[in-house]
Amino acid sequence: MSSASNSHPPGSHAPDSDLIDLEPTMAVDWSQGSSAGSMTGTLASLAGETHGLRRQRLGAAALFLLGASTLMLFWNMLATQELSWFIISMIGVRLVLISAVAALLFSQIDLSKRQVHAIEVVLFGGLTLILCIGQYVVNVRYLDEGNAVGVVGHEKNGILQLFAIMMLYGMFIPNDAKTAAKVVFSIALAPLLVWTLLREHPDAAPLEEHLREVEQIGSNAVFVVIGAALSVYGAHILHGLRFQLHEAKRYGQYRLLNKLGSGGMGEVYLAEHELLKRPCALKLIKPESGADPVALARFEREVRSAARLSHPNSIEIFDYGHTDDGTFYYVMEYLQGMSLGDLIAGYGPLPPSRVIHLFRQICAGLAEAHSLGLVHRDLKPANVFVAVRGGETDVVKILDYGLVKLRHEPEVAQLTVDQTVSGTPMFMAPEQASADGDLDGRADIYAIGAMAYYALTGRPPFDGPSPFAIMIAHARDPVVPPSQINPEIPQDLEKVVLRCLEKSPNDRFADVKELSRALAACAAGADWDADKSDEWWVSAAQTEVAAN
Repeated sequence: MSSASNSHPPGSHAPDSDLIDLEPTMAVDWSQGSSAGSMTGTLASLAGETHGLRRQRLGAAALFLLGASTLMLFWNMLATQELSWFIISMIGVRLVLISAVAALLFSQIDLSKRQVHAIEVVLFGGLTLILCIGQYVVNVRYLDEGNAVGVVGHEKNGILQLFAIMMLYGMFIPNDAKTAAKVVFSIALAPLLVWTLLREHPDAAPLEEHLREVEQIGSNAVFVVIGAALSVYGAHILHGLRFQLHEAKRYGQYRLLNKLGSGGMGEVYLAEHELLKRPCALKLIKPESGADPVALARFEREVRSAARLSHPNSIEIFDYGHTDDGTFYYVMEYLQGMSLGDLIAGYGPLPPSRVIHLFRQICAGLAEAHSLGLVHRDLKPANVFVAVRGGETDVVKILDYGLVKLRHEPEVAQLTVDQTVSGTPMFMAPEQASADGDLDGRADIYAIGAMAYYALTGRPPFDGPSPFAIMIAHARDPVVPPSQINPEIPQDLEKVVLRCLEKSPNDRFADVKELSRALAACAAGADWDADKSDEWWVSAAQTEVAAN
């Protein structure tokens, strides 16, 4: 299920003052199956990359042709040669075709592979057809005048233009040699078509005699064949280079497929295990961050911290390593679904029963982390993933332990300087906003309360013109009861949320297990079950398919 909608439903509000430190999240499609699962082997994954590249290269070719045709138009407008106005009109038709193609390719319209291939045929087939029409009409006029020499000169001009079209196709459009040859040699037949039609002209006999004398037919044919061969060979060379580059995009036993997201410290890619053919998410630390020992230490700490967790509501870590060039990476499970933030932004505030269902899972995952002395410190809707996993829906996964605090390991060097703030202001506990170095799990409980508030109302508990204004509000201002924004929020659930948002950690729940019991005691908790969850995801998937 893609949550790519940029518009928010009425009453919703997407957090926009999100970051002091942004970490990557995974926003992936959930539908009736994963397209990544069908990508097996190098050729399949290379084909997956080609679609976007083809559209990009077609756009580049269209821009090049647009510039070249514009120059030709100006040149012919300045020239005084006979028939120049007909040539100008043909160039005008060509400009209209190229402009329409370029506008479509550079638009925000989502184009399928078949549609992009159709645009490719229209562009290069249309240019070839326009060239043939122009050549035929002009040569017929020369024959009417008995000017066989003029036909030969104009035919040579057409061959040069055809040569340029073939070379442009071979160098710009990503194809293997076999596919390129089919298109290029089809284009190369254009002069034969024009010549066949010209032979039907009653005054063609002097032209044939002149061509035999100067052997123009042979030289033109050789020139066309050379151009076609060079175009196909160029396509073959470029395809080989793309294949080698694709093979190089490998980390250990994992090959990168598509980029899923990026943030302040790293990037996340959809990847595939070379032998198991299992889709997974691979997170890389950016090369520019690799030179920063603190950033690298945080990256490694995130891996170690997350790898210690075995609870099904925490992201699972598969592997970790680094390449010869010093790029660090780790591999985690690939999730189908969307982040809590995308869910609320795309579909509005959640029913109280569903909030209870999801947030009890957050508590369950954090209970293990807190028992190991791990305080997340960056809980926010973007770091809570609502997944479809193992045939079950609404499965919560807690992501991103990049800012984790290790309470049980005081000997571990601190990776954030004292009196500095790390986290996301809209969901940050007051003691975290004040850079209190003695944080415990109750800071995460405050973040849970802030996320629950956002899930129920579509708004964060505090907003402001700047991150610091928001942090001051968390520490100073009273919370507006969420029922004043959404009157359908039950009183018992509101009481739980407001207790999580108490300014003093001592006034909150003692731990996430106590918070989970309080959520379970809310009357609305029994209203959301697996059947309702399944129905929602099926309906959402159908809506997404219809929208696309």
